[in-house]
Amino acid sequence: MSTTYRPKPSDRGALVLTIVLGAGVSVWTIIQAVLRIIQIAPNKDVPITAAFAETPATLPIGPGGASVDVVANQVTFLASDLAPATYVALILGEVVFAIAVVATVVCVSIVIRNLIRGAAFTRQNLALVGTSTIVVAFGWMLTWLFTTMGANGGAAALAGEYPDNTPRPVDPIMIFAIAALGALVVAFQAGYRLDRETEGLV
Repeated sequence: MSTTYRPKPSDRGALVLTIVLGAGVSVWTIIQAVLRIIQIAPNKDVPITAAFAETPATLPIGPGGASVDVVANQVTFLASDLAPATYVALILGEVVFAIAVVATVVCVSIVIRNLIRGAAFTRQNLALVGTSTIVVAFGWMLTWLFTTMGANGGAAALAGEYPDNTPRPVDPIMIFAIAALGALVVAFQAGYRLDRETEGLV
């Protein structure tokens, strides 16, 4: 036996809308990944964004285009003839991110479908929520790793050596999202366990 949840019509509409929006996000993510890979594929004038540790620079943003001293924390530059490791890392960063987004959307959409059908704390929902948490965590970490490798390698292609880049900043929102998903897994585990115990009493 599993907890039966019967959403109201308004809730059902909101859940269906969430699935539709998730599908849209998946399609948009895939398109963006394909466009980015098309940029990378020729290995010529590839736009790369890299982080630097407060590097002094000048920009023509003063009156009449006069140069002004600035401190750059992040820049985008064009690099060609990237090393194989850098080239592959940039592509893998896009592929991993797209797969992680699509996989997460699929898992969440199936959970929502089950909720619409009245199934809440089921073994399948518990597995799907757990899978989503793992996918988000590893997808984020691998994307961060490959993107940082690509940025450092791209900068090295210009400078002839690896400069003192700093890794891309860690997004605290992603850490919070992973923690929130972990808490959701715990909640589903508790609900599933309660269902099993209640079933044993019936």
